[in-house]
Amino acid sequence: MSRWSQPVWRAAALVPLALGAGMVPRVDTGSTDGPVASVDRDEVEPGERVFVRLDGFAATSVTIEVCGNQARRGSSDCNMAASEGLRIDEGDEPTVSQLPIAVPPTTCPCVLRISSRDTGEIAVVPIVITGHPVGPVIEGPTIEGLVEVTLEAREAPEGLIDAVRSALGGPAPYEVTVSVRNRSVETLRAAQLSGTAKRSETDTLAVLEFADPGPIAPGQTWQQTVTVVVPSPSFGAVQWQVAVTGAGPTVKADTDTRHRPLLLIVLVMTAVMLIATVLMRRMMLHRAIRSVTESDPFGQQAPAP
Repeated sequence: MSRWSQPVWRAAALVPLALGAGMVPRVDTGSTDGPVASVDRDEVEPGERVFVRLDGFAATSVTIEVCGNQARRGSSDCNMAASEGLRIDEGDEPTVSQLPIAVPPTTCPCVLRISSRDTGEIAVVPIVITGHPVGPVIEGPTIEGLVEVTLEAREAPEGLIDAVRSALGGPAPYEVTVSVRNRSVETLRAAQLSGTAKRSETDTLAVLEFADPGPIAPGQTWQQTVTVVVPSPSFGAVQWQVAVTGAGPTVKADTDTRHRPLLLIVLVMTAVMLIATVLMRRMMLHRAIRSVTESDPFGQQAPAP
C-alpha cells in the first residue's frame, strides 16, 4: 500500500467506529407554569371582601371580574360594571389585594376571572356565592383551538464523542421542546400529545414520546423537553411535528431543521484529494518509466522502426 493512500484508509476506518456506538435518549416529565390565582376562602356572602393572591403574571396590570356560568360565554357571564383593575407588583413576590364580591348576571357555578388587558394571560378561581342561584352550565361559542402549541427542535450533542459522531453523519441527538398553553377558562384534563420526526411523509425517523400533561389550568402552560436521536445517516432536512388531542379540535405545530455533517464532508473531500494525488503520481511515474524504456543507454531517443 502506498504511503500516500494510508491516510485515506485510516480516516475511513474512523467512520464506522464513530457511527457504531449506541445512544440512549433522555426524557423529563414536563412542568407547568403561568398565571396563578387563589382566594383566602372558597365561600363568601355577596358584597363581602376576599383577599386575592396573584402570581406568575407577566403583564403589569390585570382586570378581576366576578362571573357566573364558569365564564363559559365570556364577558356576558361577568359583572363587568363591578370589575376592578389591579396593578401587578414588581419583583418575584405575589400580588395580594382585597376585592368585594359582586353578584354576577348569571347563575353559578361562579368564578373569579383575572385577565391581562389583551387577554393573553388568564387565571380562573372557583368561588361559591352564598344565596346566589346555581344553574346548569351553558356552553358559549367554541374557542378555535382551546390550546396554543409551540414546538422547537435543536441539535444537542453531549460531549465531544456525540459531536464527532453527529458531524460524521452518525446518530444525531436533538432536544425537542413542546409548550401547550390553555387558552380556555376551564381546566383541561384529557390533553394528549404525539409527535414524529420525518425525512418525508413516507420516511419516519423517530416517534416523539411525551408524558401525560395532567390537568392544565386556565392560562397555564405545560412544557416538556425530550431528547430524540435521529438515526444515521443524519443529514439533510428533518420535519418535526406534534399534535395535541383531547382538548377540542386537534391542534398541530411543526418545525424544520437541517443537519450538515461537516466532518464527514471534510473527510470525503480529503479522501478524494488524496486519491487524486495518488493517481496523479502513479501516472507521472508510469510516464517516466515508459520514457526511460524507450531511450537508449546514452540518453538518445531510439529510432522509430
